[in-house]
Amino acid sequence: MIQNRLGWLFLGFAGCFGLLFILMAGEGNGLVNCQIDGTMQLNFLGIKIAEDISTTETWNQFGTYFYLWSILPFVLTIVCYRKFLKLVPTKNKSFA
Repeated sequence: MIQNRLGWLFLGFAGCFGLLFILMAGEGNGLVNCQIDGTMQLNFLGIKIAEDISTTETWNQFGTYFYLWSILPFVLTIVCYRKFLKLVPTKNKSFA
């Protein structure tokens, strides 16, 4: 029974990591495909990442970083989901 509950906990973790992956990939897409004029400040989920960014190249570079770092939550999503599948039993219905 405890493995069943632990499996559902891993499914929750997989959902959170999946949401983080979507947020990071979306933010990276927005940063890569934009141009800036003046100085800007970069925030992600309310956390100040960088300030006084004045060139489009630097802004796009941060977008590339978001793309690359979004691979980590994606991998953790897959690992947690596979762990869920191992721990939670399935009910097989045979059509014999």
